[in-house]
Amino acid sequence: MSEKKFPKTALVLMPPFWPNMPPLSLIHLGAFLQSHGQNISLYDLNNKIFNLADEQLKKEWLVSSNARLEENMPRILKEKFSQILEQIETELSGFQILGFSCYRSNLKTTFSLINNLKRKRPDIRIVLGGPEIIRQYFKNKDVFQNKEFSTADLIVVGEGEKPFYEFMQGEKEEKAAYFEEIPNLNVYNPIDGYKRLDMRQYPRKDSVSLLLSRGCLKSCRFCSERLLYKEVRTRSIENIITEIERHLRKNNVQSFVFHDSMLNMNLARLERLCEAIIKKFGSIHWEAQMGIRVEMSDQLLARIAQSGCYNIFIGLESGCDNTLDEMRKGFTSMDALMFFKKLKKAGLSFGVSLIVGFPGETKEDCEESLRFLIENKEYIPKIEQINPFVHYEGTDTRPEDDYSNQAQIVERTRFFIDELRRNNFKMTKAFINNLIIAAEFYGRDPIDDCC
Repeated sequence: MSEKKFPKTALVLMPPFWPNMPPLSLIHLGAFLQSHGQNISLYDLNNKIFNLADEQLKKEWLVSSNARLEENMPRILKEKFSQILEQIETELSGFQILGFSCYRSNLKTTFSLINNLKRKRPDIRIVLGGPEIIRQYFKNKDVFQNKEFSTADLIVVGEGEKPFYEFMQGEKEEKAAYFEEIPNLNVYNPIDGYKRLDMRQYPRKDSVSLLLSRGCLKSCRFCSERLLYKEVRTRSIENIITEIERHLRKNNVQSFVFHDSMLNMNLARLERLCEAIIKKFGSIHWEAQMGIRVEMSDQLLARIAQSGCYNIFIGLESGCDNTLDEMRKGFTSMDALMFFKKLKKAGLSFGVSLIVGFPGETKEDCEESLRFLIENKEYIPKIEQINPFVHYEGTDTRPEDDYSNQAQIVERTRFFIDELRRNNFKMTKAFINNLIIAAEFYGRDPIDDCC
């Protein structure tokens, strides 16, 4: 019996996207397919073009959610990188299946490349997936396969591993797959996805992203991240420790960034992770996003610090109890303060994110939130992110509540930020208003406020 021959397949990420570290989307999908006997090529074209860019373009690239760059990128590619793009198109034309990771930032450049490839190779098969596909699904469930999406042979809403594998096998007859998730995250190890990427080509050469879990048990009304997955699933501690060990040994990695929605979703598991890190490595340099949970013990927080955690991103969002209740955050402002005090006692560094103008928030609620921050400044080392309320398709909010439809929210956010600055809060500049167009907000060039 002859061995089954699989179609020649490549996974592609187009610019612009955050360029500092290898993209988890390509790595996880590539590692899964490779673990199932598929020979996959990875094309991080975002990284390739970024490395060829001049210093001014790189500076704009590193502005989070730079809408101006996203809008102009197709023209920039055509004017400055036409020769390299032609080479890339020739290479990609040699594949039978191309899978594209789609984000809001790179959708235009992705379709520009697909249209060029289709003209050269009409028979090439295209698979589209990623967060932007999910957003489009929630935005236009009945028609999102029309227009430009009709060029795809498979549209993946949600997780890509299972439907992509079935498509490669010739077992996927439907045009679209909806939240077809793998139940076991331990059937592969993401470290295998790095074999076809050169870590030395990334700005943060010594840093990688990790993912212990997929999904979130919380139901915050504004959060689009919880829409990415239907079920919460977790890798084993042994699986992720193996990945960390191989990164440290082979890739000269010094820092690890967990991209879980909430790393402290399961406290017992988090404690096992920290103990395993301490036992195996002593400590590693790591950061993560966590939720406010006052039940976290001093012992657990000590383990987190001992294992090498150097920063925690915390979604506070508001210091007003009325607003927190409307958001369905599941804690009060006093819970948050108690949690911050425990983190400070444990010697853990952290920053908080804030939303101004959530639906139902009054001027008095906003002032209460600001007052909470100022009065408890000694327990809040950094403001990591501030944005006016942004509506996301599929969440439990209305499009008309978006900041773009509420002039008073823009003014209120400006006042909020100015007051925090006046009170000398430490803030991460790149994530102030990073979810909106800064030029629209301030009437100035986005780079002036974001870099």
